[in-house]
Order: sequence, then structure tokens, then C-alpha cells
Amino acid sequence: MLAVVLVVQMGQQVGREIDALATAKSDSTQWSLAQADVELLALKWAILAAEVDPSTSVADVRSRFNILYSRIGTISNSPIYATLRAEPAVSAALARIQDYLATNVPFIDGNDAALRAMLPALAQRTEAIRPDIRLISLTGVSVIARAADIQREGIAKTLALVSTLTTALFLVLIFLLLVLIHFARRERERSREHSLVRSRLAAIVSTSLDAILVVDRKGRVVEFNSAAEALFGYTQAEAIGAEMEALIIPDHYKKAHHDGMVRYLTTGEKHVIGKGRVQLEARKKSGEIFPVELSISTADSADGELFVSFARDISRRVAAEQALIKARDDAVAGEKAKADLIAVMSHEMRTPLNGMLGTLELMDREGRSAKDTEYLGIIRASGQQLLHHVDNVLDISRAEAGKIVALREVFSLPALVRELVESQRGVAEHRGNSLRQQVNTDGKDYVLGDPVRIRQVLLNLVGNAIKFTRNGAITVEAERLGQTDMVEFRVIDTGIGIDPADQDRVFDEFVTLDPSFSRAVGGTGLGLAIVRRLAIALGGEVGVESEKGSGSLFWTRLPLPVAEGATARAVQPDDRRAAPPLAPAGPLRVLIVEDNSINRIVLRDLLEQDGHEVDEAHDGQEGVAYAKRKSYDLVFMDISMPVMDGVAATRAIRQSEARGTRLPMVALTAHARREDEERFRAVGLDDILIKPITRKGLREIIGRVYGQGKVATPQRHDQATMLDLAHLSQLSSALGQEKTNTLITAFLTETDEAIATIADGLAHQAVDKALGGRIHHAAGSSALIGAEKLRDALVALEDRVAQGAALDNDDGTTLQQIWRATREELHHHAHNH
Repeated sequence: MLAVVLVVQMGQQVGREIDALATAKSDSTQWSLAQADVELLALKWAILAAEVDPSTSVADVRSRFNILYSRIGTISNSPIYATLRAEPAVSAALARIQDYLATNVPFIDGNDAALRAMLPALAQRTEAIRPDIRLISLTGVSVIARAADIQREGIAKTLALVSTLTTALFLVLIFLLLVLIHFARRERERSREHSLVRSRLAAIVSTSLDAILVVDRKGRVVEFNSAAEALFGYTQAEAIGAEMEALIIPDHYKKAHHDGMVRYLTTGEKHVIGKGRVQLEARKKSGEIFPVELSISTADSADGELFVSFARDISRRVAAEQALIKARDDAVAGEKAKADLIAVMSHEMRTPLNGMLGTLELMDREGRSAKDTEYLGIIRASGQQLLHHVDNVLDISRAEAGKIVALREVFSLPALVRELVESQRGVAEHRGNSLRQQVNTDGKDYVLGDPVRIRQVLLNLVGNAIKFTRNGAITVEAERLGQTDMVEFRVIDTGIGIDPADQDRVFDEFVTLDPSFSRAVGGTGLGLAIVRRLAIALGGEVGVESEKGSGSLFWTRLPLPVAEGATARAVQPDDRRAAPPLAPAGPLRVLIVEDNSINRIVLRDLLEQDGHEVDEAHDGQEGVAYAKRKSYDLVFMDISMPVMDGVAATRAIRQSEARGTRLPMVALTAHARREDEERFRAVGLDDILIKPITRKGLREIIGRVYGQGKVATPQRHDQATMLDLAHLSQLSSALGQEKTNTLITAFLTETDEAIATIADGLAHQAVDKALGGRIHHAAGSSALIGAEKLRDALVALEDRVAQGAALDNDDGTTLQQIWRATREELHHHAHNH
């Protein structure tokens, strides 16, 4: 406020001074005008004095005239009087005065006598201009006063403006001062907050349980907290200023660390920085290498970018994880060992059982007495029962391993139930039971599902009902639940029933409600467990309703969508064949199209032993030629062959068939994926025979092709062993041991060369179509001889070759290891037999 007062006072003082200057100038101007009037009077008195006294000199007249002349000259020419001269009256008066001066100058400048003679006239003329001088003087005072007023007003306005601007400037300065004070306060507050933050961060860093290292762009440590001292073994004094790379980074990480820093500083590319927690290794002062969990981020500072690292010793966690992994591996190994034990034991039991049952099958061909036939029947029934129990154990192990895959095929639901009931009717009646069926499908008989697994479920439920029912009734029901896809199967019996306390565990493995050796019925306690496993695998559920002594109702609900339009397809599966062909009355004329000589020998001998007439073709082209010039009842077609493969050969044979005829053809293959099976059937193959080939398999496939056998899907091995001894036993029984040993010898020689060629091709990355053919050929031979593990390895290799997958020397090494083990077991088998 004091400053404002001072500014105002200074403005007023300036105004007064300017007014004073303006007044002085005005006074000088007015004085000059008044002096003109005075000088005129002085001139007039000098003229009168010279006229009165002739002795008086005329020099005074000249002096006064010249002074008047000068005054008039100033008024006429000075810029000060420009405003005055602009007045018309003044301008006219000045003109008359100029004429007066111009007229009298010659006399003033002449001699004294002439001047003295002109004195009376000069006096008269001088008097005449006196009014003009007076007019100029008076007018000048008025004009000068008016101009002074205008000037003062302008100066006052200027000063007011200056004062206003000064005040505004002062206010602006005051505002800026206030702003500066505000920002100063804020800066002090921010500085205080930063100080608190730094203090807190320092406390956090110093008390952190994690090691904290701060490193600059040159890799030098600028911060090293107490946790880092404890973790790495360096003191803070030793660490700060040292190179982090030399301090804590192990030798095997140094190059990667150096390259990463160079890359980041050059391109800004981050691999570890800002990527969250990563697990690495670090080195202590003692040289010990230990695992750490590390997180790195960046921060800005006055000295440039910094890298902030948080490190934590995770030795215990890693040890715990390794212990967990070991425990998991041990558990998996235990489960695998259990599964392997079940598989091996089941296999070892199946081998003699298959041999026994196969031998009984061969003995049936010879004439036997009634007593011997009865004994053989008892042996066969006991063996089949034992084989059934073994199969149940295998089914459980397959279910636990998740190897049960549900198929989706079109089948008739009433037909399946009817077939099942008819097949079990004799067993039920043997125990005095009646067996009935009731199916309600609302006319939608054909469904999509897995008929083999569903039959197995119902067979176990019906078998269980027969086992626990005597002289009663058993009913098998099937009903679609409303308009849904769910079909409920019910097996209702009037047997002994189940106590409510036991109903929750009847579906558990190895549960028998009467575990004593004297129990009324036998069994492993696996039937219902298999039912539950299969129902779950098929996407359904299973349950029981029962009362002790009042019978039981076992039910299972399975998703079986209606197969729209399936009735027509079931009656006429192919446009070129209205019904399955009838089997000829005598032996079949069979054509084998197979490039593998071992496969041809086995297949031909098995067919000829059943009385069939056999021809052999070594490739697809030769097979087509055989089919064109001779009539056959059945063709077995290998898929992968040189010159022309089985698919192309099948197409050629189908195209050459006369209208209304169809030659039954079966695919031969060591393995077949679902998409392969669909492709085989699409080109005209009627069925698929998966190697190894057995007499039973051949008879079943012939029965299926001619519509005289049960519908079944091609068999597959769920668990591969090195050798299928049961198959080798059946092969020996069918072909004789001598011929079997000959085949084994040929297989060993052929496969030795094949495996060596395959391994060499894999080692040199020479994976081409020819190598794929060798792999397929070896897989077929392995399947036929029962070398399951080798077959599976070759099949997997063939799939990867077909898919264009990368193969290397390791694949060949693994294959050679399997082959060596297979060869040793084959030598051992041949030597012992």
C-alpha cells in the first residue's frame, strides 16, 4: 500500500513540474508579444525626441526600429507562434506590419539627414501599426492560454495513464509475488514429502527381508541393503561401487548378462528387466552357487537410469519342489508299476489260458469219446471263466489309465437288447430264472453310440442278476427318457437284494458282499466296478435300488442320440449291395494282396487249414490283375504296398465290378486310426483286420463280412509288451513249431536289415517315401510275429513321417534299442520251443 501511495505522489509531482515548465514557456511567449508593443512605444518616443530636439541623434531611432524588426521577425517565423499566425486577423496584422517595416527599412539604413527628414512620416506610420501590434499581443495571449490548457490536459491524461499502468504493473507484481510464495510453499511441502519418502524407502530398504541391489547403467552397485549383505556375504562397503557382474553373477551367466545389458543399452530391448519374477542362479562371496528369485525394474535419478533388483534365496523352495516332483514321480512310477504288474500278470495268465483254450480248439477237430468231450468242456468252461476274470482286471486297469475311448456307431437298440437276452437265456434258465426284455424307443430304434461297450455294461448287469437270483425272474428294459438323448437301461431281478448300507459300495473295485470262501456265488468283485467305469466313459451314470430279500434294480443312463435316417442305411449300407453276401456252401476262394512275405505265409496257412483256396498277389497292381481274371469270394488287401497301394487297388477293383455285384474286401493293417478306418470304408473296403492275424480273428472277420458273425470293432492292444507270447503260442499251434521258427528266423534276418536302414536314414535326415515304406513293411511284419512294442514304435514313427514331423538320430537309437530287446526275446522263445 505504501508503494502505491509513493507512486501516486510521484505522479502528482511530475504533473506539477510539467505545469511549471508549461507556465514558464507560456510566460516567455507572452512577454515576447508584450515586448513588441513596448518596443513600438519606445520607437515612437525616440522619433518624437529626435523631432523636438534636432540636436538629438537619430541613432536611438535606428536602434529601436531594429529591435522592433527583430521582435516582429520572431513572431513571424518562430514555431512557437505558428498557432498564433494561423489566426486570420493576426495574419493580416502581420502583413501590414511587414509592409511597414519593408517601407521604412531603406530610410533606417540610409543617412541621418534622410532619416531626420522622414521622422514626421515615420512617426505617423508607426502610430498607424500600433493597433496591429496591440491585436497581435492580445490575440497571442488568448491563443497561448488556450494551447497551454490543451497541453496541460494532455499531460494530465498521460500522467493518469502512466499512473494506471504503474498501478496495474504493481498489482501484477504483487500477484506474481503471491504466486511465487505459493509455489515456494508447495515446493517446501514437496521437498518435505520427498524427504519422508526417502526416509521411508531407506527404512524399507534397510529392513527388507529381500536383498535389494541398485545398479547404475555402468553396472556399478550404488545401493546394497543389509539383507543383501546377509544373502551374498559382502559388506555394504565392499559392494557399493563394485561391478555387480564380478560380485554376484556366476561364470555361466556372465556372457548372457553382458550381452543383455549391451542389447538393452543399445536397443532398449528387455528380456529380464520388467518381466516380473524370474528364477536364476547367483553366487555368494564364498563362491557358492544358489538359486534365487529375481525381479528387476528401472528407475530415474539425478545421475541417470538405475536398475533396482530384488533377490530372494529360494534354495528351500527349490528343494521342496524337487521333493514334490520326486514324490509325484514316485507316485506315478508306483501307479505305473501297479498297472505294469496287472498287465504283466494278466498277460502271463492269458498266455497259458490262450494256449490251453487254443489247444482245446484244435482237439475238438479230433474224434473224442463222450466222457473226454465232457472233460474237455469242463476244462474249456473253467478256462473261459478264468479268462473272463483276467479280462475284467484288464478292463479296470484300462479304465484307470483313461484308455477307454467311446465310439459312435449306428446300431439298432432293440436288436442289441434282443441279442444280449438271447445269448444269456440259457445261463439264466440253468439257474431256474426266466429272462425277459422290454424296449420302448417310440419307433426310433437306431441310435448313435458304442454298441460293444453298451453290450459289455448290460452283460455285466445281467450276469450279476443271474448270479444272485435263483428260480426267479430277470427283466431287461430300455427306454428313451422323453425327448432327450438319454436312454435308461434297467436290469430288474427278484434275487436276494442288497442291504441299504452296502449299496454305496457295490460299484467299488474288488467288493464282494460275501467275501468268505464258502460264499454261495463266486466272482472277483469287478463286474459292477467295470459297469460304473464304462458308464462314465460313455458319458452316463449308473445306480441301484434294492431291498434286502426283495430283489434289485440296477440302472444306467447313457446318451444315445437318435440316428436320423439310419433305418435305411441299416438295411442297405451301400448302394451297390442290398444285403450282406451269403457265404458259399464250400470253402472260400480267397485272394491275399500283400507285399510282406511273412504276412502272406501266415495268412495263407491259416486260411488253408480252414479249407479255403488261396491265391497270393505281391502288390496292388498284381492284385487288380488277379481280381479281373478270376472270381473270388473274399480279398484281403494290405494298405501300404509298392507299385500300387491298397487304397488305389481297391478303387480299381470296385470300378471294374459288374453292376449289381460286389466282391467282399477286407483291409489288412498293423494299425488304423479312426480317420483311416473311415477312409478305407469310403473307398470300398468292407472291414478291417488289425494285425497280428489269428485263426479266431480270421473266422470272425469272415463271419462279419458275410453277415453270420457278431458285429465287433477291430481289436487293438491297450498296453504293448515286448512280445505277445499268447499270439506266438497260437501261431505255433496253427502253423506248427517248425514253420513258426522258420518265420521267426526270416523275420529276424529281414528286420535286422530294415532297422539298420531306418536308423541310418534317420541319422542322415534322409526321411523320404522309400524310408516310410520300409517302416510300414517292418511294422506289418512285427505285428504278424507278435512283436508288440516294436510294432507300436514303428507305427508311431510311420505316423510322424506321414505328418512331416521332425525326426533325428535319437529316434533311430530308441528304435534300435527296442529291436535289440525284441530280438533277444525272440531268440529266447525260439530256443525254448
